[in-house]
Amino acid sequence: MAGPVKVLVAGLPAEMVREIGLRLRDVAISEFENSQQMGRAAAHGEARLVILSDNLPTEDAIYVARRAKDADDMRIAFLISMHQAENALHALKDIHVDRFFLVPVDTDEMLRELAKLAGVELLPAQASHAEHIASAVFAAWDRAKPGTFQKIDKLDDAAIALLDNRVTDDDKKTAAQEALAIADVAARFGFQKAVGVARDLAERFGSGSLSAVDGLAVSEQLLALRQSLTGLPTPPAPSTPDPSSATPAHVTAAMDESQLEGKRILVVDDEALVTRGLSSLLSRRGLVVTPVNDPLRFWTALEEAKPNLVLLDLEMPKISGVELCRVIRSDRRWSELPVIFLSGHTDQVSVQRIFSAGADDYVGKPFVPAELMMRIENRLTGVKARKAPVETDPLTGLATALKATELIDRFLRLARRKSDPYSIAVLQIDAFGSLSQNFGRGVAESVLRGVGALLPKSFRAEDVPGWWGGPDFVIGMYGSPKDAAAIKLAQICAKVAELNFIADDGRRIHIACSGGVAQYQTDGDTLAALHEEAIKAMERARETGAKTPVGIAGVKPTGPLTRRVDVAIVDDDAALVSLLQHAMETRSMRVATYPDGETAAAALTGASPEVQASVILLGIDIPALNGLDVLRRLKAAEITSKSSVVMLTSRTGERDVLTALELGALDHIAKPFSVPVLMHKVRTVLKQGQSW
Repeated sequence: MAGPVKVLVAGLPAEMVREIGLRLRDVAISEFENSQQMGRAAAHGEARLVILSDNLPTEDAIYVARRAKDADDMRIAFLISMHQAENALHALKDIHVDRFFLVPVDTDEMLRELAKLAGVELLPAQASHAEHIASAVFAAWDRAKPGTFQKIDKLDDAAIALLDNRVTDDDKKTAAQEALAIADVAARFGFQKAVGVARDLAERFGSGSLSAVDGLAVSEQLLALRQSLTGLPTPPAPSTPDPSSATPAHVTAAMDESQLEGKRILVVDDEALVTRGLSSLLSRRGLVVTPVNDPLRFWTALEEAKPNLVLLDLEMPKISGVELCRVIRSDRRWSELPVIFLSGHTDQVSVQRIFSAGADDYVGKPFVPAELMMRIENRLTGVKARKAPVETDPLTGLATALKATELIDRFLRLARRKSDPYSIAVLQIDAFGSLSQNFGRGVAESVLRGVGALLPKSFRAEDVPGWWGGPDFVIGMYGSPKDAAAIKLAQICAKVAELNFIADDGRRIHIACSGGVAQYQTDGDTLAALHEEAIKAMERARETGAKTPVGIAGVKPTGPLTRRVDVAIVDDDAALVSLLQHAMETRSMRVATYPDGETAAAALTGASPEVQASVILLGIDIPALNGLDVLRRLKAAEITSKSSVVMLTSRTGERDVLTALELGALDHIAKPFSVPVLMHKVRTVLKQGQSW
């Protein structure tokens, strides 16, 4: 009897290695941290499959892959990060890789392909049908859970408004609808207690007699509702899924309207005969076709062709159509791009793979030309009908200067009406001109693309990042005074410094950036004036050699910036801290968190504290330094005279309460507490002006 198939892995997360070992029948996995040892093991030729990751240094991965190819009949799989795929593929172009997977991976898709490469059987994820159904329900709940808790957040807002005696009839109506929606979701996933609580809340908000005195009871019910949804869902009776009803999870993205007015089709199929036939068929009907037979050229072709629709083959060498579809759906510039699969595999599993990747449609091979044309025309027409005109730079994926100016001007008018702060931040890539000169235009474009992808992920929905051309980016930040905006921009500069780019000769390139911020009405009344002041602040920071790369208009560059926040949370209960942070940040509060007393005391005290907080929520039973000792340090540093400290504790003894109050605490709240009640207290303190 043949022995197990040997698989060598390096750079993979432990849970992924475990899943490979469980799901691939008769495999023996050897995991390596040292590339030299792995290379020697691969060269011996005893293994069937080598799995590498871009978590390894590129030089180590190339070394192992080349040693593996010295042996006969050994396959190589490589996991690469989706946002760095182009750079990684370029760096690996000189070595043979049998299959690429894009991280975050579709686990089932990866395991299916690994089983083929290793020549082994793929085992089912669960031993029984009931367990399979349960797994599907758990996965569905993971997708539905964030939206459900967002609805509870909205009910928290209504509860706070109720406590403030400012809830309107419309607020009550909306809250009742949200509560009923929560009840429907809870019923679908078997949370029966949550169903009862949510329906009772809907009835409360729907009644005409609800008043401020009911606020505490509503808050307690919301706390109970959150707790009742923290367990596992109950699987329903099995039902047969309908793959045709699946819809891709489109992300709102901006594409040039001019692209949607064209008829450009990108066809990706490893069979040249297929792409030639499709090019002939579609060209006769007035469409402009770009054929691609090498799926690794997909990124280049996508950028050059800027298609209005993509036709993808399902099974291709090195990287599958499913992986490429996931690339499209994860990129905000292309996420609305229609994708149609052409595949000879029309079984239920293949169709499910296609729609799970985010495809819009599929056509079986051999196809009927009239049917294919109808599907293509329907998709192109549908996109034209639903897309609003936008102005987005195709390289960076950000709003153009013209569009960003229009959006920022609207926010400036809103800030003037509401007397809210508004800051303009300028971010500039350092030594950008030398990138093209030293490394080529492709590297410069990769840098712009990388920064363009980073900015939307780093700011809130109400912030407006835009590309001003060349190395310049501008961000409008609503509700942010310039000191807070500078802190945020400094954090972005740190993230930019972590980006990794690959030159044509394989060298790794890291970049740096600088920035400046200016505040509306303090430093100027128009975008042009604020932009000019932000540029001046950035240049002053560069000239003086300040430790921070970000300058602030009207402020002399000094040492590291002090971060100002509304609330600092000091507690080692990770679940509680996460809940409070989410509740506050969704209400535009700036939050800092600390898991132990020593770290918090170091950050909040000193001649130039790292953080200054208007309100400090301080646990008592915390590690390293207990809450009362932290409070003593805060008092000694005179922080309690400027920050309002609220103690959070399960202790209710009179002695602890009195000690905290004597040391300068403003209030004491016993655990467990209602989030809306705590939020009400925090907002009251902030409104009373007990802040910086």
